[in-house]
Amino acid sequence: MQRRVPKSGQIMVAGQRLRVSPTYAGTIVTIIVDDHHLRVLDGARELSLHARTTTKTIRNFNAHRPHRR
Repeated sequence: MQRRVPKSGQIMVAGQRLRVSPTYAGTIVTIIVDDHHLRVLDGARELSLHARTTTKTIRNFNAHRPHRR
């Protein structure tokens, strides 16, 4: 799955907050999910590795489009 890194550098996946460097803000990263780990990749480069602590389902969508004002 893919997510865009926000300014804070925190990405939510399966109810877990994953942290990468804020220097990657605006970058689309790939998250590889297995039974025990969540890996955050930028291309072939691994940015972070996190232990998977939840068994929640993985949703492919992240958020709704912003509402027009």
